Amino acid sequence: MVSDKQKNILNFINIFIEKHGYAPSIREICLGVNLKSTSTVQYHIEKLIKSGYLQKNYKKSRAITLNSTNFQNKIPILGEIAAGSLLMAEENVIGTVNYHNSDNSSDLFALSVSGDSMIDEGIHEKDLVIIDKSSEIKNGDIGAFLINNSEGTIKFLKNLNGKQYLVPANKNYKNIPVNENVKPIGKVVSLIRDM
Repeated sequence: MVSDKQKNILNFINIFIEKHGYAPSIREICLGVNLKSTSTVQYHIEKLIKSGYLQKNYKKSRAITLNSTNFQNKIPILGEIAAGSLLMAEENVIGTVNYHNSDNSSDLFALSVSGDSMIDEGIHEKDLVIIDKSSEIKNGDIGAFLINNSEGTIKFLKNLNGKQYLVPANKNYKNIPVNENVKPIGKVVSLIRDM
């Protein structure tokens, strides 16, 4: 079983290799998946090697390779979603991204982040968030939401004083009360950062 952190690492390595033609360093992986400890990344890489998802030549640097059979799924990138001021939610396929093989890939899609309202949670402008339409967004989860059937945003869903709010991870933004005009799109299950 691959953990969410390990999926993020696999996806980051895959995109980095596609873009640059060589594997990322451990420090680049740390930055790309928002982990602070290189030893934590090393631990996950070793687990992925033992599970058959990665291969590594220990005599060379930047010598991590993917076992390509685990990356057969391409999921659509459906435009941008706001992490800041609300954006119009237009579902225009602007590309695809390889994503780790999973049983529910038909319920997955990616959105490019615009804005900085989730920056304290490590979600930056131009990151790709992977959304699972089939996963319920629970208290404390980060989700994608449609407001007034036209504007999209990503925020935490939190219960505060008995009421639900969409809560940013940046003190410069205000909470948005959840009402009949707020509809969940899906849970944010992964983050991909292009270096």
